[in-house]
Amino acid sequence: MSSSSIEINPLLCPLCHKSNECAYAAGKPYTECWCMSRSVPQELLSRIPDEQRRKACVCEACVIAFHARGTDKA
Repeated sequence: MSSSSIEINPLLCPLCHKSNECAYAAGKPYTECWCMSRSVPQELLSRIPDEQRRKACVCEACVIAFHARGTDKA
């Protein structure tokens, strides 16, 4: 399957495939999103597959796991 045929769901985390709880993707103001009050490391963002970057957000659970484990895989 080519990357152009992959269906991207903006409501699912591209790393764990669970709900990312993104307020903006759900149609709410981005200011209501959990990510506005939490630091999301660039190293974690770099793990998002290329075809999903800027199309699906990482979930808070993956951010918390990344911070808890340091640079280990979230």
